[in-house]
Amino acid sequence: MFISCFESSTLLIRTTLAVVLCFAYSIHGWSQADEGLTVKSKKPIVEAAERFKPRSKFIELEFETINNFAIEAASDQFGDADARVNQNLIRNAKVKFPIILKKGVNLIGGLGYRHEQFKFSQQSEPNYPLFERFEDKPLKQISSSLYLKKTLKNNRFYFAFLNNSLNSDDPQFENFIDQLKSSVAFIYGKQVNPNKQVGYGLSFGYDLGQPSVFPLFIYNNDFSLHWGLDLLLPKSVKLRYSPSNEWHFYSIAELKGASYHLQDEVLEGFDQLEFRRSSVRLNLQIEREIQDWLCVGGTMGYRIPINIFISEPGENRSNSIIELEADATLYFNFSVFIVPPRKLYDRAKSG
Repeated sequence: MFISCFESSTLLIRTTLAVVLCFAYSIHGWSQADEGLTVKSKKPIVEAAERFKPRSKFIELEFETINNFAIEAASDQFGDADARVNQNLIRNAKVKFPIILKKGVNLIGGLGYRHEQFKFSQQSEPNYPLFERFEDKPLKQISSSLYLKKTLKNNRFYFAFLNNSLNSDDPQFENFIDQLKSSVAFIYGKQVNPNKQVGYGLSFGYDLGQPSVFPLFIYNNDFSLHWGLDLLLPKSVKLRYSPSNEWHFYSIAELKGASYHLQDEVLEGFDQLEFRRSSVRLNLQIEREIQDWLCVGGTMGYRIPINIFISEPGENRSNSIIELEADATLYFNFSVFIVPPRKLYDRAKSG
Protein backbone atom coordinates (compact mmCIF):
# COMPACT_ATOMS: atom_id res chain seq x y z
CA MET A 1 0.00 0.00 0.00
CA PHE A 2 2.88 2.37 0.84
CA ILE A 3 4.47 1.73 -2.56
CA SER A 4 1.19 2.15 -4.44
CA CYS A 5 0.42 5.42 -2.65
CA PHE A 6 3.92 6.69 -3.36
CA GLU A 7 3.70 5.68 -7.03
CA SER A 8 0.30 7.39 -7.37
CA SER A 9 1.58 10.61 -5.88
CA THR A 10 4.79 10.69 -7.90
CA LEU A 11 2.89 9.87 -11.12
CA LEU A 12 0.61 12.88 -10.57
CA ILE A 13 3.55 15.16 -9.78
CA ARG A 14 5.49 13.87 -12.80
CA THR A 15 2.50 14.56 -15.05
CA THR A 16 2.16 18.08 -13.70
CA LEU A 17 5.92 18.58 -13.97
CA ALA A 18 5.82 17.61 -17.65
CA VAL A 19 3.12 20.20 -18.29
CA VAL A 20 5.01 22.83 -16.34
CA LEU A 21 8.28 22.16 -18.15
CA CYS A 22 6.58 22.32 -21.55
CA PHE A 23 5.02 25.60 -20.53
CA ALA A 24 8.35 26.89 -19.25
CA TYR A 25 10.04 25.92 -22.52
CA SER A 26 7.35 27.69 -24.53
CA ILE A 27 8.01 30.98 -22.76
CA HIS A 28 11.81 30.65 -22.91
CA GLY A 29 11.85 33.13 -25.78
CA TRP A 30 10.23 35.71 -23.52
CA SER A 31 12.95 35.08 -20.93
CA GLN A 32 15.66 35.90 -23.49
CA ALA A 33 13.91 39.17 -24.36
CA ASP A 34 13.72 40.04 -20.66
CA GLU A 35 17.44 39.37 -20.24
CA GLY A 36 18.18 41.79 -23.05
CA LEU A 37 16.22 44.52 -21.34
CA THR A 38 18.09 44.19 -18.08
CA VAL A 39 21.60 44.07 -19.55
CA LYS A 40 21.20 47.54 -21.12
CA SER A 41 21.29 49.24 -17.70
CA LYS A 42 24.30 51.12 -16.30
CA LYS A 43 25.30 48.11 -14.19
CA PRO A 44 24.72 45.26 -16.63
CA ILE A 45 26.11 42.39 -14.55
CA VAL A 46 24.21 43.33 -11.39
CA GLU A 47 20.99 44.27 -13.18
CA ALA A 48 21.03 41.09 -15.24
CA ALA A 49 20.95 39.10 -12.01
CA GLU A 50 17.97 41.00 -10.63
CA ARG A 51 14.55 39.40 -10.80
CA PHE A 52 11.02 40.21 -9.75
CA LYS A 53 10.76 37.89 -6.76
CA PRO A 54 8.57 37.57 -3.66
CA ARG A 55 10.13 38.41 -0.32
CA SER A 56 10.28 35.91 2.54
CA LYS A 57 7.24 35.79 4.82
CA PHE A 58 7.87 36.17 8.52
CA ILE A 59 4.30 36.35 9.85
CA GLU A 60 1.48 34.54 8.04
CA LEU A 61 -2.19 33.91 8.82
CA GLU A 62 -4.13 31.40 6.68
CA PHE A 63 -7.77 30.45 6.43
CA GLU A 64 -8.69 27.40 4.31
CA THR A 65 -11.96 25.62 3.65
CA ILE A 66 -12.70 22.35 1.82
CA ASN A 67 -16.45 21.87 1.37
CA ASN A 68 -19.02 19.29 0.36
CA PHE A 69 -17.24 16.06 -0.54
CA ALA A 70 -18.18 12.42 0.01
CA ILE A 71 -16.31 10.14 2.38
CA GLU A 72 -16.59 6.36 2.90
CA ALA A 73 -15.41 4.44 5.97
CA ALA A 74 -14.66 0.69 6.00
CA SER A 75 -13.85 -1.30 9.13
CA ASP A 76 -13.94 -4.97 10.09
CA GLN A 77 -14.67 -3.98 13.68
CA PHE A 78 -17.09 -1.06 13.31
CA GLY A 79 -18.68 -1.81 9.95
CA ASP A 80 -19.01 0.42 6.89
CA ALA A 81 -20.64 3.82 6.53
CA ASP A 82 -20.57 6.91 4.35
CA ALA A 83 -21.30 10.61 4.77
CA ARG A 84 -20.65 14.01 3.26
CA VAL A 85 -18.18 16.47 4.73
CA ASN A 86 -20.03 19.78 4.82
CA GLN A 87 -16.92 21.62 5.88
CA ASN A 88 -13.27 20.91 6.58
CA LEU A 89 -12.07 24.18 8.09
CA ILE A 90 -8.38 24.92 8.65
CA ARG A 91 -6.78 27.90 10.38
CA ASN A 92 -3.03 28.31 10.37
CA ALA A 93 -0.60 30.85 11.89
CA LYS A 94 3.17 30.93 11.27
CA VAL A 95 6.02 33.13 12.49
CA LYS A 96 9.62 33.08 11.23
CA PHE A 97 12.50 34.99 12.81
CA PRO A 98 16.26 35.29 12.17
CA ILE A 99 18.62 33.69 14.69
CA ILE A 100 21.90 34.05 12.78
CA LEU A 101 22.37 36.19 9.67
CA LYS A 102 26.04 36.19 8.73
CA LYS A 103 27.95 35.97 5.50
CA GLY A 104 27.82 32.31 4.58
CA VAL A 105 25.51 31.22 7.41
CA ASN A 106 21.75 31.76 7.83
CA LEU A 107 19.80 30.21 10.67
CA ILE A 108 16.06 30.95 10.77
CA GLY A 109 13.61 29.84 13.45
CA GLY A 110 9.87 29.31 13.12
CA LEU A 111 6.79 28.74 15.26
CA GLY A 112 3.36 27.60 14.08
CA TYR A 113 -0.15 26.75 15.18
CA ARG A 114 -2.74 24.86 13.10
CA HIS A 115 -6.37 24.13 13.98
CA GLU A 116 -8.66 21.86 11.93
CA GLN A 117 -12.30 20.75 12.28
CA PHE A 118 -14.86 18.66 10.36
CA LYS A 119 -18.64 18.90 9.98
CA PHE A 120 -20.62 15.94 8.57
CA SER A 121 -24.07 15.48 7.03
CA GLN A 122 -26.10 12.74 5.28
CA GLN A 123 -24.54 9.96 7.39
CA SER A 124 -25.73 6.52 6.30
CA GLU A 125 -25.26 5.42 9.95
CA PRO A 126 -26.03 8.37 12.30
CA ASN A 127 -24.33 6.65 15.27
CA TYR A 128 -21.22 5.56 13.41
CA PRO A 129 -18.47 6.35 15.96
CA LEU A 130 -16.08 8.11 13.58
CA PHE A 131 -18.63 10.60 12.23
CA GLU A 132 -20.28 11.06 15.62
CA ARG A 133 -17.08 11.77 17.56
CA PHE A 134 -15.17 13.61 14.84
CA GLU A 135 -17.95 16.20 14.48
CA ASP A 136 -16.34 19.55 15.42
CA LYS A 137 -13.43 17.73 17.09
CA PRO A 138 -10.36 19.98 16.92
CA LEU A 139 -7.15 18.59 15.47
CA LYS A 140 -4.27 20.80 16.63
CA GLN A 141 -0.65 21.20 15.68
CA ILE A 142 1.87 23.23 17.69
CA SER A 143 5.21 23.35 15.89
CA SER A 144 8.74 24.74 15.95
CA SER A 145 11.18 24.78 13.03
CA LEU A 146 14.81 25.50 12.23
CA TYR A 147 16.15 26.35 8.75
CA LEU A 148 19.94 26.33 8.26
CA LYS A 149 21.82 27.29 5.10
CA LYS A 150 25.62 27.16 5.03
CA THR A 151 27.68 28.37 2.06
CA LEU A 152 30.75 26.29 1.22
CA LYS A 153 33.67 26.70 -1.19
CA ASN A 154 33.28 26.53 -4.97
CA ASN A 155 29.67 27.81 -4.85
CA ARG A 156 28.52 24.74 -2.91
CA PHE A 157 26.07 24.87 -0.04
CA TYR A 158 24.08 22.66 2.26
CA PHE A 159 20.61 23.22 3.64
CA ALA A 160 19.10 21.51 6.69
CA PHE A 161 15.52 21.64 7.98
CA LEU A 162 14.09 20.36 11.25
CA ASN A 163 10.48 20.55 12.36
CA ASN A 164 9.07 19.24 15.64
CA SER A 165 5.36 19.44 16.37
CA LEU A 166 2.75 18.21 18.81
CA ASN A 167 -0.09 16.83 16.68
CA SER A 168 -3.16 15.83 18.66
CA ASP A 169 -6.81 16.41 19.42
CA ASP A 170 -5.62 17.44 22.90
CA PRO A 171 -1.93 18.48 22.96
CA GLN A 172 -0.43 17.99 26.43
CA PHE A 173 2.74 16.82 28.18
CA GLU A 174 1.18 13.45 29.01
CA ASN A 175 1.99 11.01 26.17
CA PHE A 176 4.38 13.66 24.84
CA ILE A 177 6.44 11.24 22.73
CA ASP A 178 3.34 9.76 21.06
CA GLN A 179 2.15 13.25 20.04
CA LEU A 180 5.58 14.38 18.83
CA LYS A 181 5.97 14.31 15.02
CA SER A 182 9.36 15.23 13.57
CA SER A 183 10.34 16.03 9.99
CA VAL A 184 13.95 16.34 8.81
CA ALA A 185 15.53 17.21 5.46
CA PHE A 186 19.13 17.65 4.35
CA ILE A 187 20.19 18.96 0.93
CA TYR A 188 23.64 19.40 -0.60
CA GLY A 189 23.73 21.64 -3.64
CA LYS A 190 25.51 24.03 -5.97
CA GLN A 191 24.80 27.69 -6.74
CA VAL A 192 25.23 27.45 -10.51
CA ASN A 193 24.76 31.20 -10.98
CA PRO A 194 23.02 33.98 -8.98
CA ASN A 195 19.62 32.69 -10.14
CA LYS A 196 20.02 28.91 -10.33
CA GLN A 197 20.47 26.20 -7.69
CA VAL A 198 20.74 22.44 -8.11
CA GLY A 199 20.95 19.91 -5.27
CA TYR A 200 20.01 16.55 -3.84
CA GLY A 201 19.36 15.15 -0.40
CA LEU A 202 17.19 13.05 1.88
CA SER A 203 13.91 13.66 3.71
CA PHE A 204 12.04 12.04 6.59
CA GLY A 205 8.49 13.07 7.44
CA TYR A 206 4.75 12.49 7.15
CA ASP A 207 4.09 13.55 3.56
CA LEU A 208 2.50 10.14 2.96
CA GLY A 209 0.58 10.22 6.25
CA GLN A 210 2.76 7.59 7.86
CA PRO A 211 6.51 7.99 8.58
CA SER A 212 8.53 7.67 5.39
CA VAL A 213 12.02 8.36 4.04
CA PHE A 214 12.73 9.31 0.45
CA PRO A 215 15.41 11.08 -1.63
CA LEU A 216 15.07 14.72 -2.65
CA PHE A 217 16.10 16.61 -5.77
CA ILE A 218 15.97 20.41 -5.97
CA TYR A 219 16.18 22.71 -8.95
CA ASN A 220 15.50 26.42 -8.48
CA ASN A 221 15.86 28.69 -11.49
CA ASP A 222 14.68 32.28 -11.88
CA PHE A 223 15.26 32.01 -15.58
CA SER A 224 14.05 35.46 -16.61
CA LEU A 225 12.98 38.80 -15.21
CA HIS A 226 9.44 37.47 -14.60
CA TRP A 227 9.55 33.67 -14.53
CA GLY A 228 10.85 31.17 -11.99
CA LEU A 229 10.70 27.40 -11.55
CA ASP A 230 11.20 25.67 -8.16
CA LEU A 231 11.36 21.88 -7.96
CA LEU A 232 11.56 19.91 -4.72
CA LEU A 233 10.93 16.41 -6.01
CA PRO A 234 8.96 14.33 -5.22
CA LYS A 235 7.30 16.82 -2.84
CA SER A 236 6.49 19.86 -4.98
CA VAL A 237 6.64 21.59 -8.36
CA LYS A 238 6.13 25.36 -8.51
CA LEU A 239 6.05 27.64 -11.55
CA ARG A 240 5.99 31.39 -10.77
CA TYR A 241 5.16 34.41 -12.91
CA SER A 242 5.90 37.85 -11.43
CA PRO A 243 4.90 40.79 -13.65
CA SER A 244 6.34 43.11 -10.97
CA ASN A 245 7.60 43.02 -7.39
CA GLU A 246 4.00 43.61 -6.23
CA TRP A 247 2.22 40.77 -8.07
CA HIS A 248 3.08 37.05 -8.07
CA PHE A 249 1.18 34.18 -9.70
CA TYR A 250 1.90 30.48 -9.05
CA SER A 251 0.96 27.12 -10.50
CA ILE A 252 1.76 24.40 -7.95
CA ALA A 253 1.60 20.63 -7.57
CA GLU A 254 2.50 19.29 -4.13
CA LEU A 255 2.33 16.25 -1.89
CA LYS A 256 1.06 17.00 1.63
CA GLY A 257 0.38 14.76 4.59
CA ALA A 258 -0.08 14.74 8.35
CA SER A 259 -0.49 12.42 11.32
CA TYR A 260 -2.50 13.25 14.49
CA HIS A 261 -2.40 11.40 17.80
CA LEU A 262 -5.96 10.91 19.14
CA GLN A 263 -6.37 10.59 22.92
CA ASP A 264 -10.04 11.24 23.64
CA GLU A 265 -11.55 7.79 22.91
CA VAL A 266 -12.63 8.53 19.37
CA LEU A 267 -13.33 4.80 19.00
CA GLU A 268 -14.65 2.70 21.87
CA GLY A 269 -12.04 0.40 23.36
CA PHE A 270 -9.04 2.40 22.09
CA ASP A 271 -7.42 4.95 24.39
CA GLN A 272 -4.85 6.08 21.81
CA LEU A 273 -5.10 6.17 18.01
CA GLU A 274 -3.43 7.77 15.00
CA PHE A 275 -5.33 9.63 12.26
CA ARG A 276 -3.14 9.68 9.16
CA ARG A 277 -3.79 11.26 5.78
CA SER A 278 -2.03 12.48 2.65
CA SER A 279 -3.07 14.01 -0.66
CA VAL A 280 -1.78 15.50 -3.89
CA ARG A 281 -2.76 19.14 -4.34
CA LEU A 282 -2.90 21.04 -7.63
CA ASN A 283 -3.49 24.76 -7.23
CA LEU A 284 -3.33 28.24 -8.68
CA GLN A 285 -2.20 30.98 -6.32
CA ILE A 286 -1.96 34.76 -6.42
CA GLU A 287 -0.13 37.13 -4.06
CA ARG A 288 -0.45 40.90 -3.99
CA GLU A 289 1.56 43.49 -2.07
CA ILE A 290 -0.78 46.11 -0.62
CA GLN A 291 1.83 47.88 1.52
CA ASP A 292 5.62 47.75 1.53
CA TRP A 293 5.41 45.25 4.42
CA LEU A 294 1.92 43.76 4.01
CA CYS A 295 0.64 41.27 1.40
CA VAL A 296 -2.45 39.15 0.79
CA GLY A 297 -2.83 35.87 -1.06
CA GLY A 298 -5.55 33.67 -2.49
CA THR A 299 -5.52 30.04 -3.65
CA MET A 300 -7.95 27.88 -5.58
CA GLY A 301 -6.89 24.25 -5.59
CA TYR A 302 -7.90 20.67 -6.27
CA ARG A 303 -7.15 18.06 -3.60
CA ILE A 304 -6.76 14.37 -4.48
CA PRO A 305 -6.66 12.16 -1.34
CA ILE A 306 -4.36 9.15 -1.63
CA ASN A 307 -3.99 7.70 1.88
CA ILE A 308 -6.41 8.20 4.84
CA PHE A 309 -6.84 5.81 7.75
CA ILE A 310 -7.10 5.43 11.54
CA SER A 311 -4.85 2.94 13.28
CA GLU A 312 -3.22 2.22 16.59
CA PRO A 313 0.10 4.06 17.14
CA GLY A 314 2.94 2.54 15.14
CA GLU A 315 0.69 0.65 12.72
CA ASN A 316 0.37 1.28 8.98
CA ARG A 317 -2.62 1.16 6.65
CA SER A 318 -2.51 -2.64 6.26
CA ASN A 319 -3.28 -2.90 10.00
CA SER A 320 -5.71 0.01 10.16
CA ILE A 321 -8.89 0.01 12.23
CA ILE A 322 -10.81 2.21 9.79
CA GLU A 323 -9.85 2.90 6.17
CA LEU A 324 -11.26 6.03 4.58
CA GLU A 325 -11.85 6.96 0.94
CA ALA A 326 -12.62 10.61 0.12
CA ASP A 327 -13.60 12.28 -3.15
CA ALA A 328 -11.23 14.67 -4.88
CA THR A 329 -12.54 18.18 -4.39
CA LEU A 330 -11.89 21.90 -4.73
CA TYR A 331 -10.57 23.96 -1.85
CA PHE A 332 -9.97 27.67 -1.22
CA ASN A 333 -7.35 29.45 0.84
CA PHE A 334 -6.97 33.09 1.89
CA SER A 335 -3.86 34.43 3.61
CA VAL A 336 -2.46 37.65 5.02
CA PHE A 337 1.27 37.93 5.61
CA ILE A 338 3.96 40.38 6.63
CA VAL A 339 7.29 40.61 4.79
CA PRO A 340 10.49 42.59 5.49
CA PRO A 341 10.27 46.20 4.15
CA ARG A 342 12.02 46.50 0.79
CA LYS A 343 14.84 48.77 2.05
CA LEU A 344 15.69 46.29 4.80
CA TYR A 345 15.40 43.36 2.36
CA ASP A 346 17.73 44.99 -0.19
CA ARG A 347 20.21 45.90 2.52
CA ALA A 348 20.27 42.30 3.75
CA LYS A 349 20.82 41.01 0.20
CA SER A 350 23.70 43.40 -0.45
CA GLY A 351 25.28 42.58 2.92
